[in-house]
Amino acid sequence: MAMCMSLTFVFVKLSLEGFSLAQSAGGRMVIGAVILVPLAFLFGDGLPQKFWFWKWAAALGMFNFVLPFSLLTYGQSYLPSNVVGAMFSLIPLATIGLSAVFLGVVITRRKWRGLLIGFLGLIVITEPAKWIGSTGPEHALPMIASLGAILCFSIAAILMRIMPSVHPLSLMGGSALIASIFGIVPFMTIFDGNLPQLRPWIGLLGVSVLSTTIAYSLRFYLIRRKGPVFLAPNAYVGVILVNVFGVAVIGDSITLAMVIAFPLIFLGLLIAQDGSGNMKQV
Repeated sequence: MAMCMSLTFVFVKLSLEGFSLAQSAGGRMVIGAVILVPLAFLFGDGLPQKFWFWKWAAALGMFNFVLPFSLLTYGQSYLPSNVVGAMFSLIPLATIGLSAVFLGVVITRRKWRGLLIGFLGLIVITEPAKWIGSTGPEHALPMIASLGAILCFSIAAILMRIMPSVHPLSLMGGSALIASIFGIVPFMTIFDGNLPQLRPWIGLLGVSVLSTTIAYSLRFYLIRRKGPVFLAPNAYVGVILVNVFGVAVIGDSITLAMVIAFPLIFLGLLIAQDGSGNMKQV
């Protein structure tokens, strides 16, 4: 799941080489629904014709697809992939805070220390000096948009945990179908002119299959089985993978910040395991 989620930022960047912001986000919603709805009927429980199901599907469709996809695509159109990917490591802290408030989850001091050390690595890898000075204000809106996407994903994690029992593929298919209603119009504008070259299509299809379909379904399954706090350290692993894929695929450079930040992130992950040996505490 971490690998698929990390490739999201690479594929979104590729898609923006030929598609507009609205086309990229809308296409991701539509293609995701085209894949997930048949899977819901083949391997899930279909799309139940019950009000409670569509109520939760609509809520998850907005907070897991429509809002974060739109905000994330906007943010990444202005910010480097490794910076946006690193910012997504704020999801653990936001999710843990919401879990403590709404789910009554008890968070150990050792886990807090580990997550905060990993958060320090996150701060280093974003190179905050770049956001100070004359160029800082023009990056404010993209950064706020990325933070908005982070909050949406954290809310979605809580919704996944508290919603009634339902097959993961069924609810993912239903929520993707709701989201596609918002994405179909911008996606169809792709065919108004000349179609983009192959590289942006690879990006759009890649993010739709690996992230929207595979990673999000696994995320739903794991949150239902283990809870949102279980996945908290996963986002820090994602930071490392985002930077590795950025260097290998789209030619991002290896920076001193990466060299300093990665050991901090690993140390945070090690401490956050609580020393209990019980995977439920990871």
